[in-house]
Amino acid sequence: MLFPELEERFHKARRALDGATSETIIERCRQYLALLAEYRSELYKLADTLGDSLRSVGSSSREDFVSIRREVRVAIEEFTEEHNRTVTLLHSFTKVSGYNAVATLNRQKYRGRDNWELRASGVRFGGGSHADLMTIQEAVDMASLLRREEYIAGNSTPSASEPNNLTGISGPKAQSL
Repeated sequence: MLFPELEERFHKARRALDGATSETIIERCRQYLALLAEYRSELYKLADTLGDSLRSVGSSSREDFVSIRREVRVAIEEFTEEHNRTVTLLHSFTKVSGYNAVATLNRQKYRGRDNWELRASGVRFGGGSHADLMTIQEAVDMASLLRREEYIAGNSTPSASEPNNLTGISGPKAQSL
């Protein structure tokens, strides 16, 4: 472990994200993203430190430093990929347009209908009356909720609750840093 306290916080946030509900998933994504950014920042600092140290060590130690630095770079790439996946997930819940909302309502067959339409006055199913009209904001909010519920339902398998192993740097070389 390179940063034991930070890694523990990271794994705790990952478990919290994996155990999130449709009401808590957005906030847990944000918290997870903050920890990913913090951890990635520490990895960048470590990579810089290793680069500086590399210039002042002998040839036998040089190979160890190069190897460790490579491992740190791989970890940075993994954390960056995880960050990007989490940002995409968060945006799928929070960046919903009227058109996206209609597509989600139709895909989910909201209220048993798959013919929702976006109109200037709001969103309603084809053939629906004015009483069936939702504002665009109501449709966006409902689509966001449906997307969150769909994500939660799709990730409620036992394997989804196991934390990702993004901190693959281990062994005596890494631990001696």
